[in-house]
Amino acid sequence: MDISDILKCRCCMDIFPEDPALAQPIYLALMLKYHPDRCSDPRAPEVSAFLNDMFRKLKKAHSVREKLFRSGSRAYEIKYLMALPQEYGTEYIGKNTVWLLIEDDYADCFTRSEARTDLFFKEYLPQQILAQTEVFVPLVRRIINTDDGLLIETCKRAGELPLSKVLDFYGGKPDSRHAAWMISRLLGICCYAEVRGIVWNCLAEENLLVDPAEHTVRVGGGWWFAAEEGGRMTGAQSSVYDCLSSLTKTNGTACHITDLECVKAIARRIFPDDAPKAVRDFAESICSSSAFEEMEKWEQVILEGFGGRRFTQMNVRLPDIAEPVQQSANGL
Repeated sequence: MDISDILKCRCCMDIFPEDPALAQPIYLALMLKYHPDRCSDPRAPEVSAFLNDMFRKLKKAHSVREKLFRSGSRAYEIKYLMALPQEYGTEYIGKNTVWLLIEDDYADCFTRSEARTDLFFKEYLPQQILAQTEVFVPLVRRIINTDDGLLIETCKRAGELPLSKVLDFYGGKPDSRHAAWMISRLLGICCYAEVRGIVWNCLAEENLLVDPAEHTVRVGGGWWFAAEEGGRMTGAQSSVYDCLSSLTKTNGTACHITDLECVKAIARRIFPDDAPKAVRDFAESICSSSAFEEMEKWEQVILEGFGGRRFTQMNVRLPDIAEPVQQSANGL
């Protein structure tokens, strides 16, 4: 890579493999080539500082942190890579695990919920459908009562990242095609809920995990707010409450249109201003009575707005979101 190419990079993966051991030889080779003592290009100090910053972030992102929770005389140690504050407590993101700490003030929403385990999302469905759910349903491993609140251990794939942090990296609005595949996955999640006869009541950026490489979206948090269609809700986070109809706010009855309203609210927030008109019109449109109807409309929007589906590589990875990346003057 020449200096111009390097300074145009935004993601660590644009330069390095995600594995620090594999990235180090590339880093050393580039630093030998572009170190100001060896390179006469006036941009050498800038590119050297940029490479140093990128490689430092790559190493730091994989540094494991530890936290101890107590439950009476027993102690539980968790290992994680980043901690995110949540309305209900804290979310601890590990490589293959997400720990959700629900503080005591919010624990009743969990204990009164029908959706206390992932079995709630899989009941009464044939095996061929269940086989497709592993990429988006929560995967609950265990629940522990601690002195700090309820600690829930869930599983995730290594490539899955908090959507809220991915959006932060892009300034809140990723490229239109990236936003489009996220909305496609969320509408698919709504269709699944309609078949299962449930309402998620938690489709908001802070509750979702995305895998940029695989283009998947998982419900990672807030899933205990889910309820049977027509059943009583135990609560809702602020971002979801804002999407509830006046009737639902009054009677507390779960209605599947809430999920569709949440998805369109996300679409309005994440699509950039230069998104195709068909996409912006969809985000502002009134929801249909069925998730499948919305999916059919969305498929037409994809054709009108983008000319069809095309896989668009998304290079953001854990090192890019663990802390803000310092952009060069010539960078994006």
